[in-house]
Formats: sequence, C-alpha cells, structure tokens
Amino acid sequence: MAVVHVMALVADEVGVLRRICGVYESRRYRVRSLTAGPSGHPGVLRVNLALDEPPERARRLAAQLARLIDVISVDVAEAGRAVGRELALVKVVLPGPGRRPEVLQVAQVFRARVVDVAPRSVVLELTGDAGKVDAFIRLVEEFGAVEVVRTGVAAVRRGERVLPGAALNRAREAGEPGVPAPAAAAGAGTAQAAPGPALEAWAATAGAGTAPSGPVAPAGAARATG
Repeated sequence: MAVVHVMALVADEVGVLRRICGVYESRRYRVRSLTAGPSGHPGVLRVNLALDEPPERARRLAAQLARLIDVISVDVAEAGRAVGRELALVKVVLPGPGRRPEVLQVAQVFRARVVDVAPRSVVLELTGDAGKVDAFIRLVEEFGAVEVVRTGVAAVRRGERVLPGAALNRAREAGEPGVPAPAAAAGAGTAQAAPGPALEAWAATAGAGTAPSGPVAPAGAARATG
C-alpha cells in the first residue's frame, strides 16, 4: 500500500504530540512514522504523519486532528502528490579494516556521506525516500553488524499549493511581487485541506506580518477529547 502523508501545523504547546498520538492510536490508524520540527514560525511546529492507510482513512484522520485546539491547519497528500524524504544514520561494524573500501563503494553508489570513521566501524549519513534507505541498509548488512537511526519521513506537497499558514512572509514583507499574503494562502486549499480551529487567529496574526508567539486558538474554543 502506498504511503499517504498527513501534514499539520500545530501550536508548540506542552502535550500537543501526546494529543495527536491519542487521536490516531484510539482509532487504530497504521502510522509508519511521525516527525515534528520547527516550521519557521515562532511557536509553531510542523508535524508529518506517514500512514499505511487508504486516502479516505487519511482524510478522516485529518478531519479528526483539525478539531484539536492546538492544530492550525491540516492537509492530506497521496504518495504521488508529495515529496517525502528521511535521513538515516547507519553505523556498520566491520569484521576487519579490509572491508571498509567495499562499504565506502556502496555508500558512493547511494550518495551516502561518511560522518565518522573508526578502526572497526564507519558511520554513514543517507537521505532519500524509504525505499532507498531500506535498500541501502540491506546491502551494508552483508558487511557486518549494523546500527540504524532513522528520522522518519518529512514531506511537502508537489506544486504551488502550500499547507495553509506554512508559507514564510519575508518576501511579501520585502515588497516582492507575486507573493500572496498568508491569509489568502490559508483560504486557497481544496477539499483535502482541513483548517483547524486555530486557523482564524493564525491568519489574523500572520496577515499583520507577525507569527503567533503563544496559543493560537480562538478564545472559548473547546479542546477535543479524542
């Protein structure tokens, strides 16, 4: 089954990831990976869920996440409509130094970068889609014991459409032509984009040229219980 990506902007509040996990765990969605990191806006995180689910189920999850008070916006992109990449650190423990050239040759084919070398080990950094990372790991396992750390998939939609609220405003503030205001971008989504209860407050602050620094949900909004 092809991976479907659920991408969200959320307020950087204590417990926000726990609430997101609670939504998909309680409904038994099959999540391949979850990543979270800075969005470029102060106080806002970008979260990506890679799902082994049909698109209909993914859109249902997006609608459920949109009801959480901390969620600014949500979008769903099927595998062919998104670019997804993950980073992997792969340590290969070598039975002897004579195997190192073979490992480095494989790394060169996959465009992996050497980040650490020891007498009996080498650490490689690889970026790519999940299939590329899986294939690389299978090959280097032939040389010795392997330790793997993977970040999970970060994804962005192909084409001009952006996740509502995600676009940075520096070009617009500098007066460059052709750059829409965040409030306009937030309203440009199709039926797949699900705005959260915090989106109105986000658009108001972003339209003023600033990013929200605290809770971005409108006053009086009730937290979803799952």
